Amino acid sequence: MCIYLIPQHGLCNRLSWLCGFYAHNKNTTCPNYPCTVYVKWTPNNECNGHFLEIFETPPNVKFVRDASEVPLGIKKYAGQYSVPMVFKRYYAESISHSQECEAFGILQFRNKIEQFAEDFMKKHFSENTIGFHVRRTDHVGLAKSNGNYTSDAFFFRLMKNEINKDPKVKFFLAADNRNTQESFLKRFPNRTIIIKKIEKLNNSLRHTTLFDTGLDMCLLTHCKRVEGTFHSSFSRVALMMNIFRRNEFDKADAELKKQVFRGHKYAPSAPIQKKPNGPQKKKEQPRPTAKKISDTKASSADKETL
Repeated sequence: MCIYLIPQHGLCNRLSWLCGFYAHNKNTTCPNYPCTVYVKWTPNNECNGHFLEIFETPPNVKFVRDASEVPLGIKKYAGQYSVPMVFKRYYAESISHSQECEAFGILQFRNKIEQFAEDFMKKHFSENTIGFHVRRTDHVGLAKSNGNYTSDAFFFRLMKNEINKDPKVKFFLAADNRNTQESFLKRFPNRTIIIKKIEKLNNSLRHTTLFDTGLDMCLLTHCKRVEGTFHSSFSRVALMMNIFRRNEFDKADAELKKQVFRGHKYAPSAPIQKKPNGPQKKKEQPRPTAKKISDTKASSADKETL
């Protein structure tokens, strides 16, 4: 059936909303052929650009300025949800993570973005480049209040673990602010790859243009895999698109679960311990130590002098 969508909030909240309805809609019958998805995409402070700056128009999608361009009787949906939540809330249906990956297959980057990515990868990437998306700015307060903050130290441990496994590994960093870039470049100067140093935009919630965000997203899809920020819609979408490009849908469950449950108690340095059966003796409390090492400060062993 034809539908009218008004995606809201940030870029990847909007992309998830669009792809969720589109994925469900393509399997429905419609008296009008072809069935059309009308989309009103209005840039604002949370999403500072239009879909078409980054992506090609998907088949049977028509972007409109307002409701006057939409035929009467077409049902309207305005909001933001992940693809699984769109299926659950509006259609009382479930969708697997592999199907979620397929839903993002409608997103095709514009030629100028794909060409930039191809040229950039020839100069800087190898077959074992791992993508990191580190979300900060307006995400930090919410993440910390929910106990879901993914610290720099957490990412540094991941990077160190990868270096121990593969001394030639490098990391493509997609960040949303200059301070994060500087932190990673200082810690791993010869392994961290960025497109360019970020200069904050004036009078904008976002520090980067939507076009530059699209470049980051495109390059993340070409990485060996993606390590993202817990509870970030951008990390989730980048991961889905990366799996789609790799055509490894069987890995979607494990990789998305890793993203969804990411948090300090699930970090590699603090694995979940199973409780043994039977009564347990009360553990003796350790004496307080003279020093306390903060989780946000990395020790000298974490530095790139491996």
